[in-house]
Amino acid sequence: MTNRMTSQDSKTEPRKPQLTDFSRYKVCDSYCNPPSATDTPAGGRHRLSRRQLEELDACLKAQDKKALLAIQRHRYLMTGQVQRLVFTETATSTAALRAASRCLKKLKELGLIDTLSRRIGGVRAGSGSLIWYLSHAGERLLRLHDQKEAANRRFFEPSPYFLAHTLAVAEVSIQLTELCRKYQMELAELQPEPECWRSYSERGICLSLKPDLYAITVSGEYEDRWFLEIDLDTESPTKVIEKCRRYHQYYRSGLEQKESGVFPLTVWIVPDTDRKQHLLEHIRAAFDKQPRLFAVITAEELEELIRQGGEGDMLC
Repeated sequence: MTNRMTSQDSKTEPRKPQLTDFSRYKVCDSYCNPPSATDTPAGGRHRLSRRQLEELDACLKAQDKKALLAIQRHRYLMTGQVQRLVFTETATSTAALRAASRCLKKLKELGLIDTLSRRIGGVRAGSGSLIWYLSHAGERLLRLHDQKEAANRRFFEPSPYFLAHTLAVAEVSIQLTELCRKYQMELAELQPEPECWRSYSERGICLSLKPDLYAITVSGEYEDRWFLEIDLDTESPTKVIEKCRRYHQYYRSGLEQKESGVFPLTVWIVPDTDRKQHLLEHIRAAFDKQPRLFAVITAEELEELIRQGGEGDMLC
């Protein structure tokens, strides 16, 4: 699962950064903003020709394109998340957020991105509550540089649960990026869905394992591989155990070990300590005397896990 030593370093640890708790993207913290008479529905703008897209592409700055690619990769992102991914060289976080807001406003005016009617964080959150996604024109512009053929996707307003989970997965992805940046670690690979999915067979039946994320982090001589599952405390422990059985099936297939030599540690990231203890008890009971493939942590423990490999009380 990892070649990292799990014993704590005797040196004094630096003060931990204040990480955003992904559980704040819970469904009950979102609300729908009623559309105004001046709002343009998604896909309602006139279609841009290929020539117009090429002209737009030539005028876009590097950060504009990075913002588009970030939104494409994560499906939906909030303004602050775009800022933390793209606008990292600004002197202050306030200036970075303003720069991100200007960039996103510009891209929306060009018809390359749009916002959902649903927002996160309450009515007083302002522009920080906006949730961005690529418009059809934005997808077509990015495909100008992509040789792969991709089917056009029709836009549907996502369900509150799907949106909350997608933003939470994006948040963990961003936190991994920030942690590696801060501690000069290498994020050798970061695969969102569906890139991180794995196919295997059990008793002649073709099956799929669908993690939320797959990551490889490198620190010095240590390389760690992770499957990440983001839990918002909306599934029963029975459902979680069913997913864990899939991981054991995939482990027994030997496909991952044949490819990389090790099997990644599967990390369940949960909203609070009560949920953590609940899942630990159920997973340990269900897979007693079997290989310990899982760790259950809260969002606050992600840094410790990535830097030190985790401790025994996380594993199951």
